[in-house]
Order: sequence, then C-alpha cells, then structure tokens
Amino acid sequence: MAQAAEEPDYAVDEGTKEGFVRLKIKMNGLKIKSSGFKIMKFPGNRHPLPEAKNATIEPPEFSTRGIVFEVKGGIDTDMKGAHYRLVIKLLPYDIIPSESYIKGEDGWIYMFLKKKDHYQSWEKYIREGSLETA
Repeated sequence: MAQAAEEPDYAVDEGTKEGFVRLKIKMNGLKIKSSGFKIMKFPGNRHPLPEAKNATIEPPEFSTRGIVFEVKGGIDTDMKGAHYRLVIKLLPYDIIPSESYIKGEDGWIYMFLKKKDHYQSWEKYIREGSLETA
C-alpha cells in the first residue's frame, strides 16, 4: 500500500543562479537515471525532466505564484514507497513558469524558479524559512 504524501524537507537560496530562486529538495533514497531538467508542460523549454531509477518524478506545475510537485517512490526500492508532495500556494513574488525548471541528482531535486523581477530580493522569506506567504 502506498504511503500518504508528505512534504519533503527543502532549503532555499537565491545566490546560486542569477535571476532564480533555488529550492534544494531532499528525497531520501531517490536514485537518478538522468539529471536533465525539463518542464514538459511548456513547449520549447530546453530542460529535460530528470528520470529516476526507483521513482516517478511528475512534471512540476508552476503558476506565476505557486508550485505543485510530486515524486512517488517504488515500493520495492530504496524509497520504500515514499510519496513526496510539495505545494506552495502563494509565493512572495511572481515567477516566470515557462523559464522555471528542475534538475535531479541522487537524493535531491533542485527546483529553479525564474524571478519575474530579477532585482527583487526574496531574502526576508528565505531567512524566515518559508516561501509561502498565505
């Protein structure tokens, strides 16, 4: 029987890639087959979606102020059926969904949110430990 979805642990920074906010999302036991980074929902985006050896990584749903992202681990794998779901309904500021993407490596998903206003600092929300403003 699959486990109920749990919110994964994540850390946030905005200094990794200029114009982006990065979420570093912990996924215990996740094994990545290819690290690509594509949002298949948005045609023309050049980033391939990461493929996992032991889980299903759903394409993230980005809106201008929100995120829905899910990873479902295989039952007979290192992930032991773990089901991670990250939902942020109201980000502090607008992002550009078509330019936001994810990358993967064993144990981690990196989500890059393209800021609509390149010069807007998210530092206050990062220090407070929550990007959700509602």
